[in-house]
Amino acid sequence: MNLVVTGADRPLGALLCQGLSRGHEVAPAGAGVDLRSPEEVAALLKGAQAIVHALHYQAPLGAGIEAEGELLDLVARSTYVLVRAACEAGIRRLVLISELSLLETYPEQYQVSPEWEPRPRTNGEAFAPYMAELTCREIARLGKIEVICLRLGVLDAPEGTSSADALKAVEQALAHERKEREYHWMVHHVASAGRFATHKEGN
Repeated sequence: MNLVVTGADRPLGALLCQGLSRGHEVAPAGAGVDLRSPEEVAALLKGAQAIVHALHYQAPLGAGIEAEGELLDLVARSTYVLVRAACEAGIRRLVLISELSLLETYPEQYQVSPEWEPRPRTNGEAFAPYMAELTCREIARLGKIEVICLRLGVLDAPEGTSSADALKAVEQALAHERKEREYHWMVHHVASAGRFATHKEGN
């Protein structure tokens, strides 16, 4: 499969590019590609069959209101341009990498599943992945593209998501065979340990 992987210049994107290249043709898109430019994105997607959108959700200009605004603009516009261009190019599958931190504000004793609504904190870095999710979800509702959203914990942290589990989840999302009546927007939690892990010790 011919894949485009965004965020290729960051640790998670680089990991996915390396791992997915063992079974796919991967075109990495890093800082050198302006995902807010329809022309650059259209050129990037030529020949692609699927996309792994692994944006980095940290402000590129440091701290402060201006940095947060730049981050939110980058996430919102790049995601919108990318998904719309994918629809126009006839690409049927996009895997969105999001964050489990969107659900951390729920009390610890709650068993939070992918069906629960995100409750992001009010700063830009916390809200950015939710903005990416909303953009993808609304476009997916048009029925022209399938979006599988994978919410990950901190990569390789003790209570986060291991590199192996992250790569496996992306591979499974790319290979998923959509049922006829299945919704075009799906969410999965990918946690190797901690409160969001599916299988915990003692269960």
